[in-house]
Amino acid sequence: MSTEIIEQKKNGIIDNVSILTNGDLFDRLMKISEVMAKSGAMVPQHFRDQPDACMAITMQAARWGMDPFVVAQKTHLVNGTLGYEAQLVNAIINSMAPTKDRIHFEWFGPWENILGCFVEKTGKSGNKYIAPGWSLADEKGVGVRAWATLKGEDEPRELVLYLSQAQVRNSTLWASDPRQQLAYLSVKRWARLYCPDVILGIYSDDELLEPTPRAEKDITPVASAVTELDSPPTSTEPDAGKAAELAEALSAALDEASTQEEAATIEQRIAKHKDALGSSLLFSLRGKAQKKRSGFRGVSEIDAAFSALDGTDNQKFQQLETLVANWKNALPPADYERFTLALDDLRPEYQQ
Repeated sequence: MSTEIIEQKKNGIIDNVSILTNGDLFDRLMKISEVMAKSGAMVPQHFRDQPDACMAITMQAARWGMDPFVVAQKTHLVNGTLGYEAQLVNAIINSMAPTKDRIHFEWFGPWENILGCFVEKTGKSGNKYIAPGWSLADEKGVGVRAWATLKGEDEPRELVLYLSQAQVRNSTLWASDPRQQLAYLSVKRWARLYCPDVILGIYSDDELLEPTPRAEKDITPVASAVTELDSPPTSTEPDAGKAAELAEALSAALDEASTQEEAATIEQRIAKHKDALGSSLLFSLRGKAQKKRSGFRGVSEIDAAFSALDGTDNQKFQQLETLVANWKNALPPADYERFTLALDDLRPEYQQ
């Protein structure tokens, strides 16, 4: 056994270069993959008789220092893409993140309005399942704080996540154990913010089912291009190629903006470089920026209207329905879907 393999065995984790350049190691992984492909019920259907797919998951498990059979059992095919169960993703983050300690949690807000509040429903096939029995107004102020300290730092990195921000809830566990589900989600959001390399290209089932697919993006060109925009223009005549490149960068920056303030900052950059962009691109970008800011304003107004509901005033509910309809074209698709689903849940309460 080579020194490299001995060292890898001690660490329990194998890097990409070792897998591809160490012939003995590669052959071992191939043998494991062939056994896995013929193991029947020990692996999910999408790995059976698929040695190539098994090799891919075996290599991934080796990088994480995990049992490939366990990793395989925690995967699903979602719209043709391999998704990982939230439990596995959280285990990966806790074991691979460059932190001094594990991620800690602190739940806050009126969780008493949420915990244990679920209803039993019947699906189209006749099967019964449980669903959240609380309203959107009950979620106000309910959330979790997640934090951990990166190696080489003294202060913890923190992320605050509200229950209302969990837009995709495709598991009945969101009804029976929402605290754990929100904690799982906060770990993923924390890792994507502070150590994205740990789970680069790895998505859980709920992320793959989000209303607007979130493909992994390389934002380096966007960042550098936007930085260039902040430099004084060097020519009074817009260059078509340069203008298109900068417009694409600014458009991508608008897509990444997560608050009204960030969108306003990008809009200021657009105005600053109006000469370099030209009238056509400038008009298009200004329209997109205004729509983005309007969307944030709409979300804020609708959230406030939901919070004002008291369960008895039918007129307020009708006004809220009208408000959501009026903001439809400006709202981000995920928020519009969230509001319409909440209205559907509340409607029977106001039609009695």
